[in-house]
Amino acid sequence: MAQKIKYINGIRFYRALVVGINNLISRQDYLNQINVFPVPDGDTGTNMAFTVSSILDGTSDFVPTKIGDMAQKVADCALDGARGNSGAILAQFFVGFSEILKNKDTMSTQDFANAFKNGSECAWEALSDPKEGTILSIFKDVSVFLLNLTSNEDDFSLVMMKCCVKAKESLKETPEKMSLLKKAGVVDAGAQGFVDFLDGINDFIQSGTLRELGEIISISSEIDKDHAENHDFSNLTYQFCSECLIEGNDIDKSTLKKRLEEIGDSIVIAGSNKKVKIHIHVNKPNELFQICNEYGITKKHKADDMFKQQKLVQSNKINKIALVTDSSADFNVNKYFDVFVIPVRYSFGRQDYIDKISQSADEFYTELKNNVNHPKTSQPTPGDFRRQYQFLNSYYSSIISIHIAEKLSGTFQSASIAAKNTSGTNISVIDSKTASVGLGLLIEHIAEKIEKSELNHEEALLNIDAAIKNIKIFSAVKDLNYAVKGGRVPKIVKTISNIFNFKPILYVKEDGSMGPCGIYTGKNKIPIKLFKFIKKRISSQSTYNILIGHSQSIEDGKKIKSLFEQSPNIFKKIQLIETGGALGVHTGPGAITVGVQKIDD
Repeated sequence: MAQKIKYINGIRFYRALVVGINNLISRQDYLNQINVFPVPDGDTGTNMAFTVSSILDGTSDFVPTKIGDMAQKVADCALDGARGNSGAILAQFFVGFSEILKNKDTMSTQDFANAFKNGSECAWEALSDPKEGTILSIFKDVSVFLLNLTSNEDDFSLVMMKCCVKAKESLKETPEKMSLLKKAGVVDAGAQGFVDFLDGINDFIQSGTLRELGEIISISSEIDKDHAENHDFSNLTYQFCSECLIEGNDIDKSTLKKRLEEIGDSIVIAGSNKKVKIHIHVNKPNELFQICNEYGITKKHKADDMFKQQKLVQSNKINKIALVTDSSADFNVNKYFDVFVIPVRYSFGRQDYIDKISQSADEFYTELKNNVNHPKTSQPTPGDFRRQYQFLNSYYSSIISIHIAEKLSGTFQSASIAAKNTSGTNISVIDSKTASVGLGLLIEHIAEKIEKSELNHEEALLNIDAAIKNIKIFSAVKDLNYAVKGGRVPKIVKTISNIFNFKPILYVKEDGSMGPCGIYTGKNKIPIKLFKFIKKRISSQSTYNILIGHSQSIEDGKKIKSLFEQSPNIFKKIQLIETGGALGVHTGPGAITVGVQKIDD
C-alpha cells in the first residue's frame, strides 16, 4: 500500500507545481486551437503558459520551506506575469489561495480545501461579469467537492486523485453551461488548461517524480479547420486585449472597476489594495492607461490586437513566414497582415509606457516637451518576444524577426535570447543596421516580396541581406538638447553648434551606429536643406523609395514630401508618417527623418 501524504510544505508544493506547469505548457498549442471565449483569438494557451512560466522563473532561485511563504511567492509571480483573461483569473486564484495559507508551515488536506475555496471566491469576485462554463466553474465545483471530501480524508494522494476526476467531470459540463462552447464543439480552453495543470500535480503526488516538459500536443489540420469553422467570430466588440499592473497605496478596486466598465468588457481586477493586475478589452488602450495612472504607478502595459488575432485564427497561414519587428520601426503596420510589432518601452520618471500604445505619438511629444524628466528607453524583454514567437508558432511555418540596429539598442539581443529559448519553430533574428523609417522601409520591402513572390525562408533571408545594403536614413534635428540627454550626441557638439549656429544631420552608418554626416545652418527652411543634402548623396541614374518621418512637425514633413514628388523619375513611392517615441526620445519634437531605399534594377 502506498505511503500516505498528510502534509505539503513549501518544497513539496514547488515540486508539484513544476510538474503541473510543465504539463500545462506542453498543451498550449491545443488550448490555442480550442479558444473561443471570451473571443476566439487563439491565444489562451500561450497566455496561460506565459503566466505559469513566470511562476517557474520567479521561484527557481529560492524555494521557501514554509507553505505560506511559497504560496505567497507563487501568487506574486503569477500576478506580475499574468497574461490574458485566463492568466489574470488564474493569478487571482493564486492570490486567494495564498491568503488562507499565510504564516503556515505546512498544508493539510483541509487547509488545501479552504485555500482552494478562497481562491475560487477571489477569482469570481475579480471579474465584472463572471460566466459559468469557464475556468470559474472548475474552481467552484472542485472547491465544493474538496470541502466535503477532506472533512474525513487526510491523504493528499487520494484527495488529488479524486480532485482530478471531479475537475474533469466539471470540464466536460462546460459546453452545457455556455452555448458558444457547445456550438464550437469544444470545452472552455482556460478550464482545460487548469485541468491539465491539476493533472500534472496529481502525477507528481502519485509518482513523486519530477517530470520534464511533456510532449507538445499537436492537432491535425483537419481538426483545426473544423474548430475554426465552428467558432463564432461575431462576438468581438473591442479591438485590444489590454493589461497593466498598478502599484499604489489603498487602491480602490470598486471605483476603478466602475470606471473601467465604461470603456470596455472582459474586466478582471486581480490583486490587493497595493498591487492590482488589470485585464480588459478596449478600443483605446491609452484611455485605459490614463485612468489607471490616477490610481498609482502603472507598469507592464500590454495591448494585443484581437481583430488581427481573430483573422489569423480564421486564415490558413501554415506555409507562410511571419515577420516580427519592434516599434522603433516607423511605417504603416496596418497595411501588412503578416507583420507583428513588439513595443519598445520608455519611462518618464517612475511612470512606464509602451511605444505607440500607452500614448499616441502626439501625446508622447507633448509630454517630452513638458515633463522635467527626460524619458529612459528600454528594449522589449526576452519574455515579450518569446510570448509572440510561441503564439505565431501555432499559425506560421517560420518566423523572421528584424530589429533596430544592435549598436543602437539591446532589442536584437532580447529577440536572440527569446529565439534560442523557443522550441519547435524556425526563427531567424536579423540586425537591420538601421532604425525608424529605415527599418520601416526594410519591413515593407520584405513583407511585399514574401506576399508577391512567395519566398521561402532562406530566400527571404538573402533578400533581406541585399535590401539592408540599399537603405540609408538621415535626420535633421531641430533641438540638440534631446540628443544630448539621450546620449546620442556629445555635449561638446551642442556647445559648438550653439556658437556657430549650426545643427548636425545625423545618419545611421553601415555598421549600425549613429553619428553626424553633415550640418545645416539656421532654423528655417529645414525641409529644403535636408532635401538638397540627400539629393547630393544619391545617383540620379537610380530610383528610390522614400519614407519620411516627422516628429510633431507635419508641415515640414509635407514640404519635404512635395520636394521629392517633383522628381518622379527618381523617387517612386513617397510616404509621410509620424515617428514614434523610440527615435523621438533622441531627436525631439520638430525633427525630420528620411529613409531612402535604392530600388534594385
